[in-house]
Amino acid sequence: MKKTVIAAGMMLFASTVLAQEKSFVYVSNGDSGTVTAYELQKAQRQLKPIGEYPSGLKSMPMVVSLDNKTLYVSVRSKPYHVSAWHIQPDGSLQHFADNTPLPEAMAYVALDKSGKFLLSSSYGGDLFSINRIAADGKVESAPVQVVHTGKRAHSIQTDPSNQFLYVPLLGADQLLQYRFDSHSGTVTANTPAFVNIQREAATGPRHFTFAPQRDEKGEQNLYVLTEMAGNISRLTLNKDGTLTEHEATPSLDPAIAANMQRGEARPLTGDDDLPKSAKPRLWQADIHITPNGRFLYSTERTSSHITAFHVSPSDGRLTLINSMPTEAQPRGFAIDNSGRYLIESGQKSTQISLYSIDQTTGKLTLIERVPTGKGANWVTIVE
Repeated sequence: MKKTVIAAGMMLFASTVLAQEKSFVYVSNGDSGTVTAYELQKAQRQLKPIGEYPSGLKSMPMVVSLDNKTLYVSVRSKPYHVSAWHIQPDGSLQHFADNTPLPEAMAYVALDKSGKFLLSSSYGGDLFSINRIAADGKVESAPVQVVHTGKRAHSIQTDPSNQFLYVPLLGADQLLQYRFDSHSGTVTANTPAFVNIQREAATGPRHFTFAPQRDEKGEQNLYVLTEMAGNISRLTLNKDGTLTEHEATPSLDPAIAANMQRGEARPLTGDDDLPKSAKPRLWQADIHITPNGRFLYSTERTSSHITAFHVSPSDGRLTLINSMPTEAQPRGFAIDNSGRYLIESGQKSTQISLYSIDQTTGKLTLIERVPTGKGANWVTIVE
């Protein structure tokens, strides 16, 4: 009897561990107005489709709650809103709350490090908003604060300590610096209120990522992808929350970038409305770093490439590994918690790519491509 109880207990423990180890992938498809769900089966090195869920035309930026139970999807078509979905044990999605209105079409959504506030920034509205998340996971309708920023706010995040908040202005070549009150969810401008990015015109700071650990000098590094200049700027975080800019590293293989020219801010009417140019325009998209901080990746939409970099542990400087072709007009991608897999989407592709990350070199190897919806742009992994 005792052996039977022990065996049953071991089986229950094993099944619990397997359930806890499941990894789910969600891709928002702006043109088809859906979210597609997959299970990332690491042992089999594959993505297994779970289902597709109607979420609204121009469903784009997404973020997951800290407890991995809720997926938030921002819809950039009128009426602008964010919807909340319960993540089921099998990875399927269940819409559970009324859509919460947002003041504008939001280009980026994130959570503060406490998971209590939804942060969203608007490229077209030149603002960002902060909304409290209720105990049941629903985003509260009344914003805690709406801040008008200046031209083309593009992304938003708090620092690892959750004391400071940053918003790049693509149209002003600035990174706004705020103090963040994690109790009230409000911000106040830091002094100075912004830092210029690369100190030249039309760089277009877009997305950014923090290194997961401090470098050997004890500095916290932050990397900003410039949409139009085709660079990645490295900045370090000071004790008062201000940032100091250092070098800018080209974000494409020089052989590819040599055949391109500086980009130009896209009009609000559409991504393809720019006049023709002598050379293709640089058009950076997304940037992420592995959980161990060793490798960093960025995407460029015009040439449809993803680029890998080695991150120096001593000072955070970047060294090019390589650039390789990926999905057409790559938009968003994500890296799993193990740092061994990268999943990338393309706005002009109806497939997503699953890559393995070489743990020694940082190079990507394509494992498979699986179907998704139209206008795929944001990838979120839940583990």
